[in-house]
Amino acid sequence: MQSYYKRDLNKEEKLGIYLDTVYKKLNLEVTRITDTNKQHRGIDLIYTKNNKDIYIDEKGQLDYVNKELPTFTFELSYLKHNTLKKGWLFDVNKHTHYYFLVTSIKAKNPEKHDYYNCKITSVNRSKLLQFLNSINLTEQQLDIYQDAIRAGEYTKNKIEIKELDIKKEGCLFFSPQLNERSINLQLRLQFLIDSKIAKQIYPLSALQV
Repeated sequence: MQSYYKRDLNKEEKLGIYLDTVYKKLNLEVTRITDTNKQHRGIDLIYTKNNKDIYIDEKGQLDYVNKELPTFTFELSYLKHNTLKKGWLFDVNKHTHYYFLVTSIKAKNPEKHDYYNCKITSVNRSKLLQFLNSINLTEQQLDIYQDAIRAGEYTKNKIEIKELDIKKEGCLFFSPQLNERSINLQLRLQFLIDSKIAKQIYPLSALQV
């Protein structure tokens, strides 16, 4: 029986192969990174512009193939072997400049990972962190919320917070049913685009062509 780890790795590899064809369509010359140390530092792709390397972390909604979600979750914390770990959003060991959020992933047969369509939203990590800081949703404030969540002060998975409009912008999302009991910052993609933090790079809209 194939392990969950190998299964997920296979899905990610197949998605990477498909995404490389998308980048060619976009004339986006990127180098795919296979070095695990660099990948652990949040570098899946390197794009060179004006002799400067730009590090890109691909994030795919592979658990929601053939579904279209208006949101994306940014990892704040999780448990590993009952030890609390910092998520990738505020991890200072990550060298990521941009996230490529891969959503609305389509496959003819999801079990075969034969992907043929998706949406890609490019998020400027620095702008995202600056924005969160500007609305007082700092790492310290988010830690306060997380302590309260893990202490059982909230009973819902979706947790409304005063800094964000839950219907138009986002919320916190707790997954107590998972072994890692992760807490994420869930943000609406259109909100990120409207806030000039992100832009959809695939497929291109009529305004972008």
